[in-house]
Amino acid sequence: MKSKSDEYALNMERPAPAGPRLLLTASIAGAFAVVVYVPLVIKRSAWSDDFPLLFDRSMTKVLADGRPVLALANRLVLGSTESIAGLAVARLIGLAGIACLVTYLTKHLLKSGWPPLTAILTGSSIALLPPFHAYAGWASVFSFSWVMLLGAVAGQLWVESLLKRHWWRALLGFLGMTAALLAYPPAAMFCWVPFGLRLMSRPNSPRSAATDACRLGVLVVAAGSFSLIIARLVMAVLGVTPHSRFHFVDSLPEITDKMAWFVSRPPAVAARPFMISSPSDAVGLLTATPVLAFILVGLFLRQEGPLKQRFSLLGIVGAAAVMTMFSHLVAPENQTEYRHMAGLIVFTWVALVLAGREIANRVFCRPGAPQVGEIILASVLVLTIGAATVSARRNVDQVFVRPAEIKEEYLVGHLEGFDPNRHNRILIIEAPGGWPSRQNLGIYSVRTDLAHPWVIKPNVRLLLAELHGDTANPEIIVGKTTDSGPGDLVLDLRPLVQQF
Repeated sequence: MKSKSDEYALNMERPAPAGPRLLLTASIAGAFAVVVYVPLVIKRSAWSDDFPLLFDRSMTKVLADGRPVLALANRLVLGSTESIAGLAVARLIGLAGIACLVTYLTKHLLKSGWPPLTAILTGSSIALLPPFHAYAGWASVFSFSWVMLLGAVAGQLWVESLLKRHWWRALLGFLGMTAALLAYPPAAMFCWVPFGLRLMSRPNSPRSAATDACRLGVLVVAAGSFSLIIARLVMAVLGVTPHSRFHFVDSLPEITDKMAWFVSRPPAVAARPFMISSPSDAVGLLTATPVLAFILVGLFLRQEGPLKQRFSLLGIVGAAAVMTMFSHLVAPENQTEYRHMAGLIVFTWVALVLAGREIANRVFCRPGAPQVGEIILASVLVLTIGAATVSARRNVDQVFVRPAEIKEEYLVGHLEGFDPNRHNRILIIEAPGGWPSRQNLGIYSVRTDLAHPWVIKPNVRLLLAELHGDTANPEIIVGKTTDSGPGDLVLDLRPLVQQF
C-alpha cells in the first residue's frame, strides 16, 4: 500500500509529452499571450522613451549604462522605424518574445512533471503578470522578454553542460549569459527562474540542489565580470562616459539601505501577483505576509525527508528567488518597477500555484476521487486568468494606448495650424500644476507621458515631420507662460489636463 505522500508525489510527477508534442502543448500558452495582447499591440501609440529613441536615434545613454547589446538591438529595430505607427513592429517583436518565453516556461513545467492542463493554465497566467503589460505595450522595452528568455536558456545550458561535461555547450551558455547581461542585467537574472521552478516541482537532495545553485552562481559572477570589462571597453572605444548608474553599492550605509528596501518592497509586490496598485508598507505587509506564509507551508509539505533536509531545500529555493534580483541588489538605485522584478514575480506566482496545488491535493484528495484537488486548482486558475486578462488589457490600454490617442489628437489638431513659411517658433505652455497620476506602482501610475519632460519636444517634432515633412524645423520652447510674437505658434497644454 502506498503512503499518502507517495500518492501525492505520483500525482505530481507525470510523464511529460514527448518531442514535438511537448512543444505543441506548451505553445498553447504562448498563443494565448498573443491573442490577449495583439489587438492592443498593433494600435498606433508611443510612450515616454519611445519619442527620444525614435527622434534622436542616439544610443549614448544606453551605452553609458553599460548595455551595448541593448544599444545594438535598439539601433536595428527602433533605428529602422520611420514613424510612430512603425513602433508597432517593435511591439510585435516584443510580443513574440513574450510568447516564446511563456512557451519555454510551460515546456519546462511539463518536463518537470506537471499535468498538461495545470501547466498550460499556469503558463497562460504568467503572460498576464504586470511586467508583461509593459513588454507588450511599450516599444522601448521590446527586447526585455527576449533577454529574459536568453538568460533562462543560457543558465540551463550552462548547468546541464557542466553536469555532462559538454564544454563547448557550456561555453555557449557563458556567451549567452554575457550577451544577456550586456543587454539588460535585471532581465538576465531570469536565469534563476527555471532552476527554481525545477527545484520546487521536483525536490532534489540539498547537496545536489546546492551544487546546481553554485554552478549557476559561478556563471552569473563570471559572465557578469566579463560583461563589465566588455562594457567599459566599448565605452572607451566610442568615447562614452559611464553614467552614475554604472557602479555598485560600495559602502555600509548603501548596503543597509539596500537591504531595508529589499525586505520591505520587492517581496510585498511579488506576493500580490496581479495587483498593480502601489501598497503602503503596512498594506504590503498585511497582504503579502499571508501569501508568503501559504507558499512556505505548501512548499514545505512538498518536501520529503528529515526536517533539516526540508528546511535546507526551502533555503535554497529562497536564495534562488533572491538571486532573481541580484543585479538590482548590487546597484545603488532602489527602483520598485515591475520590469526590474519580472523574475521574482514569476518565481513567486509559480510557487504560489505549486503550494496551492499541494495543499488542495492533501485536503481534498480522497479514495476514489484523486483528482478533486486538481479540478479545484484548475478552476481557480481559469477564474484568475479571466480576471487577469481583463486587468491586463485594461492596464495596457489606459497606460500606453488610450492616452497616446488622446494626446495625439490634441497635438495634431493644434499643429495643423503650423505654417512653415510663417512660423519659426512653437511655444509650448506646460500644465502649471503638473499632470494627474494613478495610485499604481511604477510606470503604471502615469496617466500621460507628458508628465515626463523629455517627451513633448520629440513628440511635437515627429508629428510635424508627418504633417509637413522633414523641412519643418522650428525652434521649440517649453515653459509655464510665454510671450508670443507674429512668427510663433502657441501650443497650450493646459486644456489637455482635463482629458486625463
